[in-house]
Amino acid sequence: MISKPRIRVSIKPLGDFNLVRFSDQLEAAVRLYGCEPELSLERIPLYDEDYVASRHQYDATRFLSRLLEFKRSDSKVIGVTSADIFVPSLNFVFGLADMSKGVALLSTARLTSFELEFEANLSLINERVFKEATHELGHLFGLVHCYEPGCIMSFANSINDVDRKLPMLCSDCLSKIKNQIK
Repeated sequence: MISKPRIRVSIKPLGDFNLVRFSDQLEAAVRLYGCEPELSLERIPLYDEDYVASRHQYDATRFLSRLLEFKRSDSKVIGVTSADIFVPSLNFVFGLADMSKGVALLSTARLTSFELEFEANLSLINERVFKEATHELGHLFGLVHCYEPGCIMSFANSINDVDRKLPMLCSDCLSKIKNQIK
């Protein structure tokens, strides 16, 4: 039996993001989908034209366009940043993905906080990063938002929604993924 080659998922830091800090969580999220993670230490710069001063945030859609420059035909790309991001219809997003183009973005800005880091609740921060990286990667593998509140693919509109999710796919989403990566 000939097995399919494993899809590579390139993880790219944007701006001053410390990729090493969350490498375990990001690599685990990629491996959940049966893929091989490829950490890149080459930083993708944040540009002034991507920053919307009136919102004090970066336009996530512009980051996705930039990530396309680093995508190979045999891979998927997820960019990770500590910058606060938004899409025009929402106040903020934890991440964004373009299923058809195979690129995604994750922001840790609202997943981490000074209070949490000061109190050294690093396991909660790590779990949040894992959940939301797994969520965005799920979109790259064809999953849409799930109506099961505990599923990692459920839509999160607040940090409480992220914390309510379990760090796994529900049985329906898991079965969809298994059918895709056979």
